[in-house]
Amino acid sequence: MNKHFIITMVVAALVLCSCAEKKSPLDAQARDRGTRAAAALIAVDHTDTLALQRAILDAKAVQSEYVFKRDSLAVKAFDEAFMVYLQQYDEPLYKAIFPNVKP
Repeated sequence: MNKHFIITMVVAALVLCSCAEKKSPLDAQARDRGTRAAAALIAVDHTDTLALQRAILDAKAVQSEYVFKRDSLAVKAFDEAFMVYLQQYDEPLYKAIFPNVKP
């Protein structure tokens, strides 16, 4: 094979690998905890604003564990899972909490 072809293929492979989405080692855990936090929020009586605030604070406390670990990828994974679950299972609540987020 041509030496230039091999070098081109190696460079292309490196570029593709560098473009791959990076994940935290805590990604699966963060996504699971984000989903569970959203489910706990949905389970709260929506007329009980104090209970809703408590559930939101509980979710924020879980998310902050990843902030304190300085794991921005885990924070992102938690946030995405939380928002996706909330949007999927309780869109009115999702819109109330995230009014400026466009689908």
